[in-house]
Amino acid sequence: MALAGALLGAGQAGAVPAEPFGIEVRFLGAPLGAAQRSAVNEAARRVSALIASPFEPVRVDVPAGECDRGLPALRGRLTRLVVFVRVKRLDDDLYATGMPCDLHDGSFLPIYGVVDLNSSGLSELPRTDVLDTMIHEFLHVLGVGTLWERDARISVSGDQDDRVFVKRQGKTTLYVAPRAVAAFRALGGKGAGIPLDPDRGHWAGEVVCSEVLSGSSGDYTGRLNPVSPLTLGALEDLGYRVQARGAAPFRLPVGACPVDAGAADAPAGVAVPPGGFTSCAAARSAGVALPLLRGQPGYRPGLDGDGDGLACER
Repeated sequence: MALAGALLGAGQAGAVPAEPFGIEVRFLGAPLGAAQRSAVNEAARRVSALIASPFEPVRVDVPAGECDRGLPALRGRLTRLVVFVRVKRLDDDLYATGMPCDLHDGSFLPIYGVVDLNSSGLSELPRTDVLDTMIHEFLHVLGVGTLWERDARISVSGDQDDRVFVKRQGKTTLYVAPRAVAAFRALGGKGAGIPLDPDRGHWAGEVVCSEVLSGSSGDYTGRLNPVSPLTLGALEDLGYRVQARGAAPFRLPVGACPVDAGAADAPAGVAVPPGGFTSCAAARSAGVALPLLRGQPGYRPGLDGDGDGLACER
C-alpha cells in the first residue's frame, strides 16, 4: 500500500481555498498523434467539469509499479487527480481500460489512476471515438464501475468502506446506491435498482443502450455517447458533488435499443430546422445532446469552427 500523508490544509484557519477539481494527464508509452493527444486532454477537461467538489490535496510516496506494472514512482504533493495514460497492446476486443489506484482516507475517492489505450488500431481511430473512449475511461478512474465492490474501496491507511452499491437479485446484479437509482426512476426506470452488465462495472446495455457507461457503449461509434443523470448520480453516490447541468439529454429506451444510436438519447419532438441549427444556443435550447456530429440532423459547418466534425463541442 502506498504511503499517502494526511490531507494538507484541511480545516486550518486561513487555508488557501481549494482549487476546482481537475485531472492531470501524464502520458506514457508510445507517443500519441496531435489529434489524439488533444482528444485525451479534452476528455480530461470534460470529465473534470462534471465535478463540483475539489480534489483533496495529499502528499504521496508511491514506488514504481505499485498500482500496476510499468507505472513510474509518484511522489510529492498532489493537488489534482493524476491519471497516467499509456499506449500498450491490449486484447483485440478492447479500445481501452481504466482504473483508480490509491484511495483517500475518509472519502475513499481516488488519488491517482491509469488508463491504457490499445495500441492496435489506435492510429485509425477517429478523434471522436478517442474522445468518447477517454470520457468513459476517465469516469472509471473516478470510480464509476470500478469502486462499486466493497473489496475495491480500501484507503491508503487500510480502512474499508462498508457502503453497499451492488446487490444480486436472482441472476441479475443491480446497482442500488440511492442517487443513481433516484435518477433511474425519474427517467421511468422500474425495480429495486439499475441492472448491470455481467462484469458488474457497467450499466446493462439493453437497459440504457448508448449511455457512456453502458456495457454496449462501444457499439455506438462515430459520436459522443451521453453522460446521463444515472452516471452523475453514481458519482454522487461515491461522494463527489457534481454539476447537475453536466448531464446530457437522455431517455431510457422503450423496448429494444434503436438501430440509430442517436435515437437512443434524443429528446422526443425535437424540431431540427432545415440546414441545421443557426447557433449552438439554439441547439441547446431545443434539447439536443451536444456536440453535434457531422452528418447528424442539426449539424451545420458554420458551427464547427475547427472543422473536426464536432459542432458545439464547448
